[in-house]
Amino acid sequence: MATDAFVTSPLVSIITVVFNARSVLPELLDAVLKLKNQHIELIVVDGGSKDGTVEFLQQQNSSIDYWLSEPDRGIYDAMNKAIAHARGTFLLHLNAGDKLLTIPMEELQRAKEEGLDIVAFRVSLDGCSEFRPSYSMALRFNNTLHHQGTFFRREMFPTYDIAYKIFADFDVNQRLLRAGARARIFDTVVALHATDGVSNMPTAAAITEFFQIIAKNYGRRSLPVAWAMCKWRGLMARLRPLAVNRRPSI
Repeated sequence: MATDAFVTSPLVSIITVVFNARSVLPELLDAVLKLKNQHIELIVVDGGSKDGTVEFLQQQNSSIDYWLSEPDRGIYDAMNKAIAHARGTFLLHLNAGDKLLTIPMEELQRAKEEGLDIVAFRVSLDGCSEFRPSYSMALRFNNTLHHQGTFFRREMFPTYDIAYKIFADFDVNQRLLRAGARARIFDTVVALHATDGVSNMPTAAAITEFFQIIAKNYGRRSLPVAWAMCKWRGLMARLRPLAVNRRPSI
């Protein structure tokens, strides 16, 4: 596996965790490597794939600063392993299927100088819509920071709770809010995210975990508001296509 050769710490550590992702990993790494420079390190943690992923990583050994392939206890366990090897001031998570569009170096350098803990940008969802982050008390009831668009100061970042299999990133975001982490929001779109991942599937397990996290961090009294907001978002999601279809043709 490759090891980094930075004399000083990089500004950004890009973290990618994969499992049996040989078919989609090349496109992700190609986009990252086109933007990579001496201020950026790339860390890849694979869960012990058997589909050729490891062989591909070996081929990219000189381009990846650190990579590891071994069984893990889930995606967030793999992310914790990657963070343990990261050296950058800020962390950015990209998964197989995502595409990095730009790295906002100037904004991140200013954030470093100002001591910001979270620097969040917009993310394109399937190229059809944009996730617009926010950092306010609304985070008590919904995950308003997108994983693929948020740069976290590594020194402030807690480990993921691997008891959560789907929304451990939501838990971390709430814990950072409670800890008083300082954040700034920007309008630039930095990544393309495919919305077919496990956290986008409204399964019973996902819904249960989502509300468990809110109850843990903000108490059960927050649950009625969170539930009402979820119902509202679901209603708006159903009405949005109807509104588009009713627009008069030009």
